[in-house]
Amino acid sequence: MDAGADDYLAKPFSFSELFARLRALVCRGAHRRPALVTVGDLRMDPASRRVWRGETEVQLSPKGFALLELFMRHPGDVPTRTRILEHVWDFPCDGVSNVVDQYVAYLRRKVDGPDEHSHLETVCGAGYRLRAPRRGGAPHRALRRCCTA
Repeated sequence: MDAGADDYLAKPFSFSELFARLRALVCRGAHRRPALVTVGDLRMDPASRRVWRGETEVQLSPKGFALLELFMRHPGDVPTRTRILEHVWDFPCDGVSNVVDQYVAYLRRKVDGPDEHSHLETVCGAGYRLRAPRRGGAPHRALRRCCTA
């Protein structure tokens, strides 16, 4: 339910209960998602699996696209490594893999480009987040290295 489901049906179940739940679901109407997801100067079209930064199209691998989609659908949030692994790789975190760190670095190279404005921020001790632009439209400066306390 925390991942976005709004109903479930445990086994064993009766078909009358299944049909009643399906009728209730149809009556609720479909939850509409925007055709384009936009955060600052990043735009994503999930249907065509295309991404643009400004007017430049960014080519991403399927895993890179899934990772960016997670960040763009929840800008400002810091998803846990477990949530990232389950969303992008469909397996829970084993606690020792650096695959998330490697893909975030890959995504930064693809999305941020050579300038100094970073969309992906490292949150010390927590993970990463996609920063929404500040007022006036300029993204925040890069905070790529984790601080040491």
